[in-house]
Amino acid sequence: MGICGCLIILILGTGTLAPAAENATSLNLEEAYQRALSRNQDIAASRENVVQARKDVTEATSGLYPQLSAQGEYTRQKELQEETTPGTPEEYGTASLQLDQHLYQGGKRWYGRRAARENLEGARDEHFRNVQRILFRVASSYYEVLLGRRSIQIAESALERAETQLERARGRREVGVATLSDVLRAEVQVAQSEEQLERARNQFDVAREQLALEMGMDRIPRRLEHPGKRRVPDNATMQGLYSRALEHRKDLEELDNRIQAARAGKSGEKADYFPRLSAHGSYTRTDEPDIFQDNREDWRASLRLSYPLFTGGREQAQVEKARSELIQARVQRSRLEREIREQVRSVYLDLQTQRSVIRQLEKQVESAERNYKQVTARFEEGAASSVDQVDAFTALNEAENRLARARYSYQLDMVRLDLVTGILKQQLVAGKETP
Repeated sequence: MGICGCLIILILGTGTLAPAAENATSLNLEEAYQRALSRNQDIAASRENVVQARKDVTEATSGLYPQLSAQGEYTRQKELQEETTPGTPEEYGTASLQLDQHLYQGGKRWYGRRAARENLEGARDEHFRNVQRILFRVASSYYEVLLGRRSIQIAESALERAETQLERARGRREVGVATLSDVLRAEVQVAQSEEQLERARNQFDVAREQLALEMGMDRIPRRLEHPGKRRVPDNATMQGLYSRALEHRKDLEELDNRIQAARAGKSGEKADYFPRLSAHGSYTRTDEPDIFQDNREDWRASLRLSYPLFTGGREQAQVEKARSELIQARVQRSRLEREIREQVRSVYLDLQTQRSVIRQLEKQVESAERNYKQVTARFEEGAASSVDQVDAFTALNEAENRLARARYSYQLDMVRLDLVTGILKQQLVAGKETP
């Protein structure tokens, strides 16, 4: 096989890698996280904020370096009388290099550079936190798909029971034991079960589309692997979880960086009250020696010292604005600490509640199953009405759905607890999101 043939096979093989990944037979939650990190568009947009903040550091640092510029000029002017302006050419060209160097302004440039660096660190922390929030959205969509699948299974079982009831009602009516009303109730029950199944399938499809969106994919595999069950450790306390959140929450670190940046910005604005010292140099060459008294070259060097006497209150306004930004950042950080405490408390209590609810719902499902079997047996014997059977059917169906939702809500709350304490996929995000 020639080189061209090898290249064609390589290109075709490479082109099939991405579809093969999307056409995988199954998907687990860890793989969903991985794919979201590489494909989610919100993560890509958030990453660009870090890139922009890094460029701000470069821009702030550039003011500390010499500023070199080149200039060329061609001049043509009206012909003048030689007796009045001797030695002035009618047309000429010049080229010059200019060098400007900032020397001193009370540290304004250095404060600006420090503020840009703090803002860069804050942008990184903000991006880290944004990624964690997006991964939680992935987990939420993932569990919604699992819940949708479980709802379909419950609806299919309910439809099967309803169809069995209908067959029994028709059989009993043929022998004159049941009435037409019993058959009609059973038919209504079948129709309602079919509606429930259709709704469950629609919700399942919507949840799959949402998960595909969060993962940045066109479609996801039909089969999702169930994550292992998690539970809150028995020795976990609310105060311990709150302390962990204060240690790991990146949005707290982001506000710390904003406070430092605002403090540096405030000092930089105060530097406007200091005099400004700078050095300037220029070298000029022309094609007409008469411009510089029979010399084609000229150079100049100077030191400039300036001090603004009146600017209409601009400096004072900028200092007050920087002071206000510092106060705002401090208030926001204090507020966030309180919000974190409330978030931890809310999730912790919800987990405790969900644990008790699951135990109660498990008992309800078990009782509802026994009750349904007993009512069905009594209905066969003619000791129970079709209304009793419908009530038992409905109670079992509702208990199964509530139990399924409670179980998935509990597992999602475990992921939410990782989010509010700041440890959600911390190593994974740190390993892949370090722009």
